[in-house]
Amino acid sequence: MKRIFQIIAPADPPFTPMAFTRIPVVQRFWYGGLAAAAVGFTLGFGLWMWQHGMLPVEGNYFLIKLMHARIQIEGFVGSFLLGFALQSGPHMTGGKPPASKILLQLLAVLWTGFLLSMTPDMRLALLGNGLSSLAFAWAGYLLLKITLAGAPHLRGARGVPLAAGITLMSITPWLELDDPGYALFVLWCGPVTVALVAAQQLINNVLGGKILQGRLAILFLTSLTLSWMATAAAAFTESESWRLAGLCWLATLGLLTVGTDFGQASKRFGWKSINVTLSLGLAYAFVCAIALMLFQVDQFLDMAVHLLGAGVLTTLIIGVTARVAGFFSAGAVLPDRLVSWLVALWGVVAITRTVSPVTPMEEIWTVWISVLGGLILILWGIRTGYRLMQIQKLVPATITINQ
Repeated sequence: MKRIFQIIAPADPPFTPMAFTRIPVVQRFWYGGLAAAAVGFTLGFGLWMWQHGMLPVEGNYFLIKLMHARIQIEGFVGSFLLGFALQSGPHMTGGKPPASKILLQLLAVLWTGFLLSMTPDMRLALLGNGLSSLAFAWAGYLLLKITLAGAPHLRGARGVPLAAGITLMSITPWLELDDPGYALFVLWCGPVTVALVAAQQLINNVLGGKILQGRLAILFLTSLTLSWMATAAAAFTESESWRLAGLCWLATLGLLTVGTDFGQASKRFGWKSINVTLSLGLAYAFVCAIALMLFQVDQFLDMAVHLLGAGVLTTLIIGVTARVAGFFSAGAVLPDRLVSWLVALWGVVAITRTVSPVTPMEEIWTVWISVLGGLILILWGIRTGYRLMQIQKLVPATITINQ
């Protein structure tokens, strides 16, 4: 048995301890993301089984669906993206990071607001919504300042989209996210936009791809702007421009792939978890963009939401956090090969959930797929949480919170 496990997930080379120059904040944001994932995915799997008659409970299905959407987008995805963006954003855009003290204050505002927004008291909920909006807008402002003071050749393809995507998430507390059109707008223009910036950094720094710059960067930013406009028109007006939005996002993804030379970089890098993660995440995004162009939108919107949320974003979060947490804590979250398998298996969960509304399926399959998804998340979550707790032990005592 031990030999089989070594073949499936061989041991990785030891990590080199990181030389910290400031107090890291990424783990503080990601603790909240892990907690939100535990609640949000439990609700999600429960709603799925409830929808298929496998969970005989009573209650307001649509209210729980709205809670699930907010927890997943603001708590789970929002916390992980903010942690990554505020920790690595300066490196992605060539700017100077703000003091850790400011970022920890922002974190307190974010989670105070989110928790208050979940309360049944209307006044407290409104206050919470305002604080949540403030946190995302504040983060966007900090990232824009970093961008403007950073490398000019990185602004168009990285800095501006990063700041804009984070800022856009400030509207999420005020939208009825159980409406798939609104949720799709937020996901594409907020988290997915931020993920495309993070992907550029990883393709360049880890896989050895190119920096998206020059004319291709201008085309990328133009295409991204048109994608935002078409998606907003489709979500908030009667223009029914989802097909146009799909075309714009397809062009944006294509420009990123070509401009970073992702195909060749991925081929050279080989079967490593970060490569598998980026390949699958981008593939799901391409599928979603193409499907928006081809399928009847009324049937596909909810499917597209889950393909972006469970397929694109959760895949990227699982794979990227496993690498980043290991890098910051000088120890593997899980063996690299095992992370690759978990990311691939998660794809089975995400795709099954996506196509289930239009694909005949035995009801018991919703239970088994939910169990598989739960086991993947539990293993990843426990190990990630453990490695995050090791980070602070490596920070020199000479580094202060004001640096």
